[in-house]
Amino acid sequence: MPTRSSVSTPPPPAGRFDSVPQERVLFGAGAMASLANECARLEVGRLFVVASPSLDRQIDVRTTAARATGGRVAGVFTGGRPHVPDEVVLAAAAAAREAGADGILSVGGGSAVDLGKAVQLCLAEGVRTREDLLSWRVVFEYPDKIKMPAASAPHLPHFAVGTTLSASEFTGIIGITDTVRKVKDLYITPSLAPRMVVLDSELARHTPRELWASTGIRAIDHAVEGLCSTDAQPITDALCADALRRLARYLPVSVRDASDLHAAGHCQVAAWESIFGLMNVSLGLSHGIGHQLGARCDVPHGVTSCVMLPTVLEFNLTHTEARQREIAEIFAREMGESAEVGAAELIRRFVRSLGLPTRLRDVGVSRDSFPDLARDAMADLIVATNPRPVSGADEVIEILNNAY
Repeated sequence: MPTRSSVSTPPPPAGRFDSVPQERVLFGAGAMASLANECARLEVGRLFVVASPSLDRQIDVRTTAARATGGRVAGVFTGGRPHVPDEVVLAAAAAAREAGADGILSVGGGSAVDLGKAVQLCLAEGVRTREDLLSWRVVFEYPDKIKMPAASAPHLPHFAVGTTLSASEFTGIIGITDTVRKVKDLYITPSLAPRMVVLDSELARHTPRELWASTGIRAIDHAVEGLCSTDAQPITDALCADALRRLARYLPVSVRDASDLHAAGHCQVAAWESIFGLMNVSLGLSHGIGHQLGARCDVPHGVTSCVMLPTVLEFNLTHTEARQREIAEIFAREMGESAEVGAAELIRRFVRSLGLPTRLRDVGVSRDSFPDLARDAMADLIVATNPRPVSGADEVIEILNNAY
């Protein structure tokens, strides 16, 4: 009979987890009203407000921000555009300097929040030109050559009020489109994560339902690629799985009825869960290709996940079969389907049930763009951490063809 000491047991969980330096998250209906107290606590009196133009048309951002912050608004910028073009970043930063801001308030979706982070970077590091900005981007050469400048100068406190489910407000990652090269560059500095985040389900009622739905799929993309990551961790596994359960259950409800704050609140918590610990977990091809679909083909951020995630799951199946089974079981349970259908097809059906596109041809992407998209994707460091190794641009083109 084997002795206790001779029985082989698996090693205990071990690793390293780095937290994003984020002080506080306030969530719930009406949470934005707490901003005045938070500004007082951090001694911020001149906020520069960055908001999406579509949200400004809905709620009058200046008035809403002034009311929520106790009148601490020094300037408002509503000239943002999807995928954060570099020229918009420089214009917003110049306006913030002129306003004499001592804090940033971003209100809106991922592009608005990323713009707020980009303004932080520009003000802290004296960025005034495109060349200045490019000096801070991540430069990657497949498979392992990387240059990642880290901003170190003190920067203004950033308050982020997220109104979609993209969850950009929880990271120190910025995606900025270089309008000359038509490439989305990544800028990564953990300390650029907003100091305080507000998730207000009441404010989210104003988000267009298609945008809410597609960014919900983006949150699913975060969670799925987090679970399938080559360096997944116990904490991120638990949170990503719960994010999928909440989104599979509550996203369809919230898409149908914007006034259902219970469902909206669960979706917001799920988006937060989906990206928690992202700085510790590598992602994959859906994100890597999606970045360039946005920059080169102007596909909305969340929609890139709608059209790429199922096909990428199919590509990765041989390397992530056990995890995909777990994912399939979550969606099958909520959708009343069989897990035997597989995670990729179940997610494709889920996307379709929300009235969203599932193919590149449905979003105006031409096959002629595939060589450029593949080349640019191979220069995105996220592609190097895909669970199934990518042999080169030709393999990315094959994936794009499968998604067409």
